[in-house]
Amino acid sequence: MPDSVTATIEAQIEHRTAALNAEIRRLRAMLDNLLDPQLLVQPERAAAGRVVDFIVVYANPAACEWLGLGMGQVDAARVREIFPGIEATGLMSRLIDTADTGRIMTIAAFEYPHDSGSRWIDLRAVRVDGQISLAWRDVTEQRTVSFLLERRARTDDLTSLLNRKEALERIEALTSRTGRRIAVLSCDIDWFKTVNDIHGHAAGDSVLQAVAERIRGCLRSGDDLAARIGGDELLVVLHGVRDLDDAVAVAEKLRRRTGEPIHTAAGPIAVTLSIGVTLAHPSESTDALLARADAAMYQAKNGGRNQVVGKRS
Repeated sequence: MPDSVTATIEAQIEHRTAALNAEIRRLRAMLDNLLDPQLLVQPERAAAGRVVDFIVVYANPAACEWLGLGMGQVDAARVREIFPGIEATGLMSRLIDTADTGRIMTIAAFEYPHDSGSRWIDLRAVRVDGQISLAWRDVTEQRTVSFLLERRARTDDLTSLLNRKEALERIEALTSRTGRRIAVLSCDIDWFKTVNDIHGHAAGDSVLQAVAERIRGCLRSGDDLAARIGGDELLVVLHGVRDLDDAVAVAEKLRRRTGEPIHTAAGPIAVTLSIGVTLAHPSESTDALLARADAAMYQAKNGGRNQVVGKRS
């Protein structure tokens, strides 16, 4: 081959190599400036060809920062080393599947154990020329805000008990089930207005919070619920009670527990509860159920307060 042709070919190769290297530098600069963590990893295979791990080929600064590691610690590191929880969470098997099949892995709001506590991430893995491009976005803050907003819509701000709307929806759901019996406890703090008048509203708020906490401590299962439905009116729903006597026994425990002095900034305050208890009847409306529980509670108040009254019908 003439020297001129060889020189031309070599020049073309050199030009294309330079262009390719420039493109690589451009892409790397773009990846380096991305706010989301990015890794490019090479599958590490055993003798039989099975993927056993991945080796980091490239990590952008955001990935190193999220991992809490320096670039030198991430470069050429194995994925199992820099992601200690990747096996237990099932992510390793998903990455291996992407490496073997080319299926794109996309997971939203995935909980991953992190040094600073669990983090929630959206992640995506794509096979590119035998390597895996792994990118993720930390959505922990957005998830936390969403959770708090959702919780605020369901609960009472002062006591953190369920609010009236949520309580009624839960009762509807519980009473629509067949099988285990539901008991409703309508609770009212005796002479609560007097507490506010004598000790102030701040002390009254402390009393409400303490009573709510004591009620929570008397709940027996995850299906039991407690709500503040207005002022000093509280509601407890017990799921799976044997009979009315069983529900009344729980109410008595709650009444005694509430009667213990409550420590506030205004000093110790003792309050009592009047509680009406009833059982849900099959196919009964929520309004009828609550009306019967309220009637029992008012009977307790009219009978001298600080007592439990059970009402069958």
